[in-house]
Amino acid sequence: MVDLDQVKQLLERGDVTELARYLARTYPQGLVGERDALVTLFMQTGMEHAQAVRWASRLEKEGHAHHLPGSSPRWIFTSRPVSLAALARMVKGEWSAFVGASDEAVEEALEFFERQLGVDHATAQEIYRGLEAAGYVSVAYQEGPDYARDRVLFEFPEVFLKQV
Repeated sequence: MVDLDQVKQLLERGDVTELARYLARTYPQGLVGERDALVTLFMQTGMEHAQAVRWASRLEKEGHAHHLPGSSPRWIFTSRPVSLAALARMVKGEWSAFVGASDEAVEEALEFFERQLGVDHATAQEIYRGLEAAGYVSVAYQEGPDYARDRVLFEFPEVFLKQV
């Protein structure tokens, strides 16, 4: 449950990083809703609309807040700045051909995020949980000529790819 007083204090201090960390902890599956959901959250602290829009934009521009549109739209938050657009491009270009030796499909995906985005394990988990909750990632059993194992499958909807 979000503590609006805590959010208000962080906004008043102007601490983008701590605000992002707080939001990532409070909403591990993301803040459910359309693009205006984050602005609405900030307005619930008593902030004026224009200022709430500026804060939402700032978090997004600095790579801490990411809106994932689609059938289960939500904002996901990362304690460290990341580019989900870059991740989507890397997944599209590299992941489909990537098969590791491990049967730990999710850990393999987290290692991919860490390596490709230069983030720590906790941030990789924040990204994964958000993508999973939004329906962009799933685990499925796949067989191929050299493997039979669980694989993490990514599917970025067309509406997201148009944003990147």
